[in-house]
Amino acid sequence: MLFIRIIAITLPQILVLMLVGASLDLLGGWNYTDSGFGVLILLFLLNPVVAVIFLVVEALRYRQMGKQGVNTRSFLMPGLAIFIFVEVLATNLFLLSQARM
Repeated sequence: MLFIRIIAITLPQILVLMLVGASLDLLGGWNYTDSGFGVLILLFLLNPVVAVIFLVVEALRYRQMGKQGVNTRSFLMPGLAIFIFVEVLATNLFLLSQARM
């Protein structure tokens, strides 16, 4: 579970850092190469899938804790999953708006 959380939280941040680094030319021209574009597309496609998996897993764990009768269940992790999902959607919409055809 910890592995899923780490991956789901870091992938959107890597994409955002790549976008910021590319806009400020901090990547040394790496963003203009074929491998840089490949990583961008991979993150663009992989982020929503991982975010949805993270959201479903956290929702199921939250529901399971409720069925077990745990009175101290917290909405922290499902709330974080929702935030990560919204962040991924916003980042992908920003990328789509910057695409030049």
